[in-house]
Amino acid sequence: MMSARAVVLALSGLVAAGALLDLRVALRSDLAPISADDMAAAKARIEAVQQPGDVIVHSPLFSVRELQGLGDLPARPDRPTAGVMATRRVLVLDRAEAQMYGLGRPESEEAVGEHLVLKTYAPQGGGVLAVFDLLTQLGSGMMSVERPVGHRTSVCTQPRAEGGWACPGEAEWLYAAPRSLRVGGQDAQCVWAHPTTGGAVVFTLPAPGAAPEGRKLVLKLQAGLNDDAVTGTPDGAPVFVAVEQAGKDLGRLEVPNQVGWHRLEVPVGPEQVTLRITTPRDGRRHHCINAQIVEEVAK
Repeated sequence: MMSARAVVLALSGLVAAGALLDLRVALRSDLAPISADDMAAAKARIEAVQQPGDVIVHSPLFSVRELQGLGDLPARPDRPTAGVMATRRVLVLDRAEAQMYGLGRPESEEAVGEHLVLKTYAPQGGGVLAVFDLLTQLGSGMMSVERPVGHRTSVCTQPRAEGGWACPGEAEWLYAAPRSLRVGGQDAQCVWAHPTTGGAVVFTLPAPGAAPEGRKLVLKLQAGLNDDAVTGTPDGAPVFVAVEQAGKDLGRLEVPNQVGWHRLEVPVGPEQVTLRITTPRDGRRHHCINAQIVEEVAK
């Protein structure tokens, strides 16, 4: 829990940031003030045209008071990255007399009130957008242990000195953490996912949300065993990674006792994705995975 001092410091930081923003706007004496009515009209117009997956951006030259008119609209002053511009429709609420540059030509532009303009930018290309990456976004509690399968007995939230999270009540080799393993003759970065006999190791990936019209979500999964675990265990058991979402089985990847990566791609929906990892015998099953949910053009 955040201490009282930390709360005060955090609030002080927010106040300071707001004051700096107001100072920046105040120093631009050529900027006309935006009325509360105009900001409310802009909010209503954005909500009227907004589509699932849209990114909303506002000018950094609005004061804190002016931004209050946008209410809980999920808008930010950050310039969208090239990856976002390539894969997302972007709505930009800008000042008419001091517009943001570098975003290209808008698909449409309309005035809102006296000093505002709302611009819509269509996706600039058919790029692939990584919505979630397990290796870089692995967090506390994303991995759990079921014993037997279907009965959760441990959630991996205990910090490890080596990094990652241990699973209370389980063996020390059951943990969630990025690792470097030798897979297919090459060193690879992946997430440790050692299975357990009589149970399951489960990764719960956060809900990606719905893809915009004309695009789809795909889970890209790769799994492999450390080369030494394969060559040193001729009778090693296979490992299975089941993909589930909203109570449905979407597919299963079998990782046999062979050197190299094994891959599976399956379309997914907007809900949480579950990866359930099992094996009949866990002896030297030094297994790891990489999992990405990406958004791409629907064909």
